[in-house]
Amino acid sequence: MNRSGSETRPPRGGLYAAVWRWHFYTGVLVVPFLLMLAVSGFLMLLSKPLDDALNRSLLSVSAGAEALPASLLVERVRDAYPQASVRLYLPAASDTGTARFSLQPEAMKGHGGHHSPSLLVYLDPYTGRILGDRDPAASLYNRLKQFHGALLLGDLGDALIETAAGLAVLMIVTGLYLAWPRRQKATRQTTGRERWRRLHLSLGWVIAIPLLFFLISGLAWTNVWGGKLVQPWGALPGTRFEAPQAPAPDHASMNEQGVHSVPWALEQTPLPRSGQGQGRLNLDQVAAIAKAQGFNQYRVHFPQGEDAVWTVSATTIAGDLTNPANERILHLDRASGTTLQDIRFADYPAMGKAMAASIPFHQGDLGRWNWLLNLLLVSLVTALIVTGALLWWKRRPRWSAPRAEPALSRKVAAVMLLVALCFPLSAVALAVIALLDALLMARRA
Repeated sequence: MNRSGSETRPPRGGLYAAVWRWHFYTGVLVVPFLLMLAVSGFLMLLSKPLDDALNRSLLSVSAGAEALPASLLVERVRDAYPQASVRLYLPAASDTGTARFSLQPEAMKGHGGHHSPSLLVYLDPYTGRILGDRDPAASLYNRLKQFHGALLLGDLGDALIETAAGLAVLMIVTGLYLAWPRRQKATRQTTGRERWRRLHLSLGWVIAIPLLFFLISGLAWTNVWGGKLVQPWGALPGTRFEAPQAPAPDHASMNEQGVHSVPWALEQTPLPRSGQGQGRLNLDQVAAIAKAQGFNQYRVHFPQGEDAVWTVSATTIAGDLTNPANERILHLDRASGTTLQDIRFADYPAMGKAMAASIPFHQGDLGRWNWLLNLLLVSLVTALIVTGALLWWKRRPRWSAPRAEPALSRKVAAVMLLVALCFPLSAVALAVIALLDALLMARRA
């Protein structure tokens, strides 16, 4: 706004117009995916307390005098489910909480347990009565999470999300350039589109950094950028155990279908192996070791193989903790109970520490404050998308990109492509767009 009180508009020529053109291109491609991510993320946050409310009968019991030994509880489960093997034990988290066991169908053992289907069984820890069971991957939250991560399209959906997320990073960078204060030419009146533009710019300044955080932390779970480029060099060093046998399974094998309980920094790190000594630890002994080691709320992973280990873990991604700095994974020899590996947050590499903190924050798992903050941030992202779409709708003509000098447009495209090399799938998509844009400009010329 100038001294006379009239509104101002940004300059429409030169570099600004070229950047605006590419902001438009990336926006048109990204907005549908970004809107799906924002809405599904919002619903995921709401589904967490809803899931707990719908399954209250499985999650709470009346407090008793003394809980039964864990070994007795697991025998009750094995008797009731003879066609399944026990993978995981979760002790009751409070005096009124239930004990839980995760089971794997015997038919899935040949898959090594990696992301295999599971069944979660709930017991009264004081009486041993089985309260019921359910597939954790079929919960409302996990169904929404599967859509959020891959649009229910498997690897194709993962690739689409990864491409859109990388382009969204470029959209944010170009948007910040367009929103940067500069000397502007005055106009005589404030139009409806100008008011929407000011709102869009204001929302952009507020939400740009949080949105970048959501995009980068979400990209860590994608197949190419996350699994092939970032995670391998962000994995925990010094835990690759040498053995003459076949390579040991990695920590990701402890995850179940739709349920992650292993920190990002450990997923690609091989598990240690137990020795061939006499004797076998039972669940009560492992639980006693966990308590002696200072674990409070934790989970016990059963050995899945002859030389496999017992594992006691407490992590934020599994929901055991709300403070990533307290994460800990303890591997025990199945015969002697000797500690083979004691992995703590301090042992993670820098990238592993960043992801251990950012992923639970991304999911709203660090406490009520985190849950409420994420609800607000996702709502602001949705508002940013809606205002951007309205600005596009109010443009004339609607179906064409903003005009720019071809030479400047190519330079902006080259810079964006250079940045996009950090995200391979997005770089491929951007190169295709740049080629089509060059052909379009040549035809128009």
